[in-house]
Amino acid sequence: MIKPVDVLRMLLFIFAILSIGLLLPDEIALGGKYKIKIPKITETFNFSKPEYADISNITKKFEKPTQNIKPSNDSTQAAKNNKKANTKRYVPDSLRLNDELRIQYPKGKENVLHHFFAQLRKLEKGKKEHIRVIHFGDSQLEGDRITAFLREKFQAVFGGCGVGVAALVDKLNSKSSIVQNTPNNWIQTYMYGPQYRRANPNHYGLLGEIYKMPLPAEPAWAKALVNYQKSPYASPIQQKVENIKVLYRAADAPFELSFTLPGEPEIKTKIEQGKDFGVFEQPLQSPFERVQIGIATGSASPEIYGVMLDCNQGITFDNVPLRGSSGVDFVRADAKHFKKQFDMLNVKFVILQFGVNIVPNPQANYGWYENMFYQQLKFLKDLDPELDILVVGVSDMSYNTGNGYESYPNIEKIRDAQRNAAFKADCAFWDLYEAMGGHNSMPSWVFAQPQALANKDFTHFTAKGAGIVSEMLYKAILSEYDEFNALSN
Repeated sequence: MIKPVDVLRMLLFIFAILSIGLLLPDEIALGGKYKIKIPKITETFNFSKPEYADISNITKKFEKPTQNIKPSNDSTQAAKNNKKANTKRYVPDSLRLNDELRIQYPKGKENVLHHFFAQLRKLEKGKKEHIRVIHFGDSQLEGDRITAFLREKFQAVFGGCGVGVAALVDKLNSKSSIVQNTPNNWIQTYMYGPQYRRANPNHYGLLGEIYKMPLPAEPAWAKALVNYQKSPYASPIQQKVENIKVLYRAADAPFELSFTLPGEPEIKTKIEQGKDFGVFEQPLQSPFERVQIGIATGSASPEIYGVMLDCNQGITFDNVPLRGSSGVDFVRADAKHFKKQFDMLNVKFVILQFGVNIVPNPQANYGWYENMFYQQLKFLKDLDPELDILVVGVSDMSYNTGNGYESYPNIEKIRDAQRNAAFKADCAFWDLYEAMGGHNSMPSWVFAQPQALANKDFTHFTAKGAGIVSEMLYKAILSEYDEFNALSN
């Protein structure tokens, strides 16, 4: 027979165990990389599932991509074609009024994108210029995600072609816009990620890297190669290339540059020694199919920063993913060298999209990140007072609570830090977290039917999801551009 006192003792024992559980940390380190995860008592007895955001209105409005426009031999023809059906790009009033989709500005400074908009208007009116947009970000941009869609849409409206800057080494070989092959073991130096070292030289290129060719132990003539080929998966506008540009610095010795194109004799040129950033342009006389670029030297390797596959006119969008970066690495670069690149390449607009690498380790306060991010924006703004910058806020990310997936508790704090830094630096801000549905929206993107919009890491968008994000961002920018035109007329 069970006595009441035995029941009381058992209950007291259970409550004591539960109390100890509440005091335990989330995990216990065992040394090295091994840890024991301690489940929360609240997780153990919480059987309710998280409520996920409803994104049906988002997919209904944005999942249909803008129709491709086939370019002609004239690189401005895409813009001319669009004028015949100009109403297709204008954003309906109902969309303009959705605050979560609007670009935000510092108070009283709603004109911080007007330099860029003035450049767009010149292109739309047929002025024969070439301007460049750089889309910096973390791994969310890898494979040309988001950028490729933006590039195609803007080039269809404002003219232009090609895929912009390409690295010498594509680590993931995942870009759908260009196929590349690098047979040599190029030596890479980074301004970001775990491979960064303070002792590194700081003459970084726009890709945040420096490429050098491997040289033999004994002095000898050495040659390194890189191959680019038209991608069958790229849109017609991005398959078209009119000009190949090699970005370099020959601080220690001259070098030879060669281009091998199908059916044409090899083109060779000597690049003289010089300590400043340089751009060598090789115009194409026939439709682009593939090219092999050779760099040869007899003494010291030049610094190569990338290759650009561009049009001569219109707009170019460069895709620059900095894997592992939190967007706080730009100040590591030599400002004079970076400014030279921006000036020579006519960079008029920068989009910064970072944050997912900050999320997994929640902290109570992100004032430190706000200050660091502000320093990067100030560094870029100081390169050119007329350079316009749009900060894209961190996207939603989720973790498994044991009962379902929840947004990390620090997402909004990081978003707010980014927005505060942007406003302090007189930059515009677009809230991707709210645009994609806000709290607990990432699981809805992962579990979307009939096709997932985000991967099962609950962090990165799929190609289809990236297309939707791009469509939202494109319409947010074009909405502001249309209002700029309306006010300027």
